[in-house]
Amino acid sequence: MKLRVWAEFMTPEEVCAPAVVRLLKRYRVHPCLAVPHGKLGGGYAGFLHTYGAAGLEPALWPTLSDALGYWPNERNALEFSSYVYEILTWTREKRVHLPWLAVDLETPFYQWREIGAAKGLKKAFTALRLYRSNRDQARFEEAAGIYRALQDYLRSQNCRTLVPVLPFLELDLKRGAVKIQDYLETPVTPVAWDVVSVMQYNSLFAGFSKGLIRPKDAPYYLYLLCLSMKRHFGERAALSVGLTGTGKLGDEPYYREPAEMLPDIEAGLAAGIADLAVFCLEGILKSPKPEAWFEMIRGARPVIPPASKRIERVRWLAGKLYRLLP
Repeated sequence: MKLRVWAEFMTPEEVCAPAVVRLLKRYRVHPCLAVPHGKLGGGYAGFLHTYGAAGLEPALWPTLSDALGYWPNERNALEFSSYVYEILTWTREKRVHLPWLAVDLETPFYQWREIGAAKGLKKAFTALRLYRSNRDQARFEEAAGIYRALQDYLRSQNCRTLVPVLPFLELDLKRGAVKIQDYLETPVTPVAWDVVSVMQYNSLFAGFSKGLIRPKDAPYYLYLLCLSMKRHFGERAALSVGLTGTGKLGDEPYYREPAEMLPDIEAGLAAGIADLAVFCLEGILKSPKPEAWFEMIRGARPVIPPASKRIERVRWLAGKLYRLLP
């Protein structure tokens, strides 16, 4: 199993601290480090050199300003691609190799923030309004073309893409459609990305569900989701699990102990996932025994989780709602 870890808010100097390098090298964990726009500098060259010399495959994870949506998506495809071209030019100048680049396709951050700020039923109305503004087939196809050109360029530079995606993508996969992708502003299936990593963060999934999804049921959802990913993407299918600390939203529920995450790892392995990423390194390093997280993952074995009628009803309802969308 290829094991990765996301580091969103750490500096390259922090990730390259000797103790951190020893930890990741010991458990063969490939770090994926965020590089905010405007912050590219010598520290990131040191990061690529240090982990390349350690026999690992580091990834850079470009992010944009909050005003542009933070994550790459349909609306900022040109700006994101321009930043990636800048990064590859910089790697050539610094004479460092970039083996992986993360294209974190997600709905614009300002839209998630607007939905999160709404209360009660206003959340649904806000999401519906944003859906109507996002649905633009011509813009979606144009963005997909920009990302296809970017993918071709990265391959020509011997750099592979690691693409985190939202779990709602499964609704499109079942029907060979792009409706949800257009709604979420995330062109996934129209581009031949190298590795597609579905972000099924069960701490968040159960925590934000207000009791609808129980922690004991969530691994079954993850298992079925990973089976769908494997059917569609084959060996390109991957999984991101967590959380071990808060992310961009700032209030995400997260796991406090490795044992809480173990059922998610077991379910992913049972579904045939061989490329797994954990969010996030920051949370792992803050725990009393950081190595316990990686020992748990490396020692995990495939276990099919118990079936859950509650999860099956949630998935059935999601399918019905999908068909109602125009």
